[in-house]
Formats: sequence, structure tokens, C-alpha cells
Amino acid sequence: MSLIHILWGSQSGNAQNLAQVIGDSLIDHFPVEVIDMGELDPEGIQEIKNLIIVTSTYGDGEAPDNASEWLSFVKFAEDLDLSHLNYAVIGLGDTYYPHFCQAGKDFDQYLSKHGAHAMLKRLDCDLYYEEQYPEWVEELKSVLKSHFPD
Repeated sequence: MSLIHILWGSQSGNAQNLAQVIGDSLIDHFPVEVIDMGELDPEGIQEIKNLIIVTSTYGDGEAPDNASEWLSFVKFAEDLDLSHLNYAVIGLGDTYYPHFCQAGKDFDQYLSKHGAHAMLKRLDCDLYYEEQYPEWVEELKSVLKSHFPD
């Protein structure tokens, strides 16, 4: 069974905490590794088969500092073939801002553009993400179980 990489991009710690919660909820059924995006070379995406991105958005729609290199890589890399990659994205933001969850939207757009396969629809969470993510995680578990029946 392939490892599931959960990468987080966080400015204030919320996305980091949520990534760990998601990892903890999957670990009993799947091999999972939760990683700070800033600690992994973006070119390593070629070795990843199953990716979950948990990212916040800050400022004027930017990715958090530790996720900016990853976002630039998937946005500007030419001839990047991600057809081997299954992914899911959960974005955290605040609907008060005009670029609500933009970093999550951008990751979703560029991963798909390079041929990666979305395992489920991106979830954009407002400030009270604790109320929004559990259903998405349950759906993710179902999808992963269908990808990894054993």
C-alpha cells in the first residue's frame, strides 16, 4: 500500500493542527506521513502517489510562507507530469477576505492542470473549520478504502 503524504502549509498553526488531526484519523487504516511543506523539496512530488494538502491562505490570497515554494513549483513548472498522483485539498480561510481559500484553490487548479487526479472535491473552510472538515474526512476515508481495498 502506498504511503499517503499529508502536507501542510500554515501561517498561524491552524492548517498544521488540522493536518495532524486528519493524519491521526487515517493512521489506523492507512500508512500516513504528515509533513511541513517547507521541509520537503517540491520536486519530491514525483515520488508521491497519494497527496493530501491542507493549507491556509493569508494576506492577499498568498500561500503561507512554508507552502510558497511548493505552490510556485506546481504553478510554474513546465512539462510537469503528475498523472501518477492522486490528491485532495482542504483550504482554510476567512470569507471576510476577497481571496477566500485562494492557496487551496491554486493548489487544486495547478495539480489538476499537470494531470493529477482529484480523489474528491476540494473543501474550502471558513473560520469554524472544526464544523466543516469531519464529513470531508469521512468521504476521504471511503475514497481511500476504494483505492486501497486491502
